[in-house]
Amino acid sequence: MKKNYFIITLFFILIYTMSYAIPNWYTDNYADQFPSYFIGKGYAKIENKNEAEAEKQAKDQALRDASTTISCTVSGETISHSEEEGLGKETKASEFFLSETKVKTDLKVMNYKVLKSEKDKNMMYVMIGIPFEDLRKSYKYKIENAVQNIANEFNIAEDLFSSNPKQAIRKYESCIKKLQDITENMNIYLFLNKWYNDLSSKLDELPSKSQIETKLTTLSGTTPKTSIELATELLAPLLKNLEKQASFVIYPMEFENTGFVSEFGNNFSELLSNVITSQTGWQRFTIKNWKVADYIIRGKILESDNGMYLILNVKDLQNGTEDSNQLFVNTITCETIGWEKIRPENLKQALQNKLALYNAIQTDNRLKVDMQTDKMSDGPVVYYYGDEPKILVRANKSCYIRLMYIFSDNTKTLLIDNYHIATDQTNQWIQLPLDLEVCEPSGVEQMLVQASTEIMPSLNVKRINLGDDSYIYIIETNIDNQIAKTRGLKIKNPKKEITERSYQWTVFEK
Repeated sequence: MKKNYFIITLFFILIYTMSYAIPNWYTDNYADQFPSYFIGKGYAKIENKNEAEAEKQAKDQALRDASTTISCTVSGETISHSEEEGLGKETKASEFFLSETKVKTDLKVMNYKVLKSEKDKNMMYVMIGIPFEDLRKSYKYKIENAVQNIANEFNIAEDLFSSNPKQAIRKYESCIKKLQDITENMNIYLFLNKWYNDLSSKLDELPSKSQIETKLTTLSGTTPKTSIELATELLAPLLKNLEKQASFVIYPMEFENTGFVSEFGNNFSELLSNVITSQTGWQRFTIKNWKVADYIIRGKILESDNGMYLILNVKDLQNGTEDSNQLFVNTITCETIGWEKIRPENLKQALQNKLALYNAIQTDNRLKVDMQTDKMSDGPVVYYYGDEPKILVRANKSCYIRLMYIFSDNTKTLLIDNYHIATDQTNQWIQLPLDLEVCEPSGVEQMLVQASTEIMPSLNVKRINLGDDSYIYIIETNIDNQIAKTRGLKIKNPKKEITERSYQWTVFEK
């Protein structure tokens, strides 16, 4: 009798375990079933029996997953296409990269479908799909609409050139911002349109960037502006209509779409924050507390032949509305600030490393890996000498983790190898057993996280002792070759799943 009772108990335990297993569709590759979709998957814990909120969070995570896939895929394909067409050397390397944040914002207002949704115990799982064709049409419409807007604003600026120079400058600056948006949207559109450019005739009718900049240079004068003047001018129209009492989070000013931060970009963000608090009395929150803030402020620096553009975006987290402003900074002011401060340190090498990672990365739709630190969120990240970052990873399947790190001086190191994520650790943030301290040199540092369902082959590394019980493992061969070596096993073993993601942060002296 006891034996039968034991068997029955085991049976119910088995049924219970099966009933609350992670849905198969969440961990399997469904790309073949939905070949005309970009797929995104997300999950969230159901708190206080609020399934609606959990589903909302899961959808948001799925949108982020899809935007990561799109930005990485399109950037990589654009790099390959440009190399095949012989355009790589003529195009600025930074123009290859898409902003995941911008793509995610685009996807929120586009037509996406919930392909799968399932509640499992106290978790909500969602899989969304963005149809390729809907996305293609949407970007084509956005580009055509922007072309018309630029033409109209340019004509208004021309009429105001003599009578109202300040207003003319605002219109010219708006034209430049829209031209930048067109460039980014065209990367996605050309990929979706199989590299056929059926919008070239409309784009050719627009005034060129250099043509607009010549007029801006004439109107902006020859006196260099101070950083405080730039900050005040950039913020003025954005703060005018906002709440009197509020809180905000501000990210470091990103250099183009690279995720890199320059000395000027980091300092200018702090200056913007000081201007905001002095003029409004708002409370500033840290990036990790962004969810409880009223506003999120993001900035970007765009370099041009005749100076640079400062672009600032303010998002109201209460109602989801966004407002932006842009400012042309002439060459004289840029030279006064110093180009070596405006551009991130070791920019050329950092871009080469980023291009190499994007070229090498492939994404497995079944296995997914993500990484974060105590400072990482949805924007550029900055660390200072002496900081001790804690690195966490999350995977949707049991797997092995490898973390490769590229210092700003191009030294390539191995931080952790074949760290096992067990089945009961999946879909949750796991802190890697690393005792790290940020040190010299300053500049952009990048990392590549690999995840594999099987143990990855060993890397060729050499241990270098740094003293004080500190050491690093230097990778002795090219990272591209290391990735290729790892992925080579996929051909021999089709059941193996492997995926990568790249990240970066910028290091500054305190």
